[in-house]
Amino acid sequence: MQIQRLQPGVRPRHQHRRGYAALVLSGSYEEAGDTGRWKAQAGDIVYHRAFEAHRNIVEMPSAVVNFALPDFLQLPPVFTVERPDALFSAISTNDEGFLSHLAPVKVEQALISDWPDLLANDLRKNRVHLGAWAAAKGLRPETITRGFRRIYGTSPARYRKRVQTLAAIDLIVNGADGLANIASTAGFSDQAHMSRAVAALTGHPPAKLRKVNSVQDQL
Repeated sequence: MQIQRLQPGVRPRHQHRRGYAALVLSGSYEEAGDTGRWKAQAGDIVYHRAFEAHRNIVEMPSAVVNFALPDFLQLPPVFTVERPDALFSAISTNDEGFLSHLAPVKVEQALISDWPDLLANDLRKNRVHLGAWAAAKGLRPETITRGFRRIYGTSPARYRKRVQTLAAIDLIVNGADGLANIASTAGFSDQAHMSRAVAALTGHPPAKLRKVNSVQDQL
């Protein structure tokens, strides 16, 4: 557990290699990353799977308590629980039963206020052709790249590749389907292409990620 004080300003896009959550104790801030753009306020829990990346925009002094979670736990990106005070008490005392306090009672929705958010949403859900998408919106490709990078801290093409790889990792770790089928479902041209992308992001081949998770499930 770590209490972190957030001062007004922008924290550049960065990646966390382990799964964790942040319970917002006070204030509020905005986060734009691999799951979309979110407004986090006091009482919210912001969850990050392993290897997710995001940038933060803090408009007022805020405080969060960060605590480790299983790397690929399936939770909403931003949600609230019935008793955040009980959760805080449990993680403060290293109570191993703290996971029982993480049942979501309200799931927040990603912010969509302009075309960069619409593009991020489409990149996460569809196989978007960026040139066609820009033309449909009456925007130049270079405008798309600059505007998207200003909000999300990366280019649309790199964002698309990352969220595609994270989707494959979720299927590898939490599913039982074969790797070739997962590659097809996640939109990769073949299993080898997916394996290279997963290894580049995580440092491990898909088979090792699945094996590690199986061992953790038995503990």
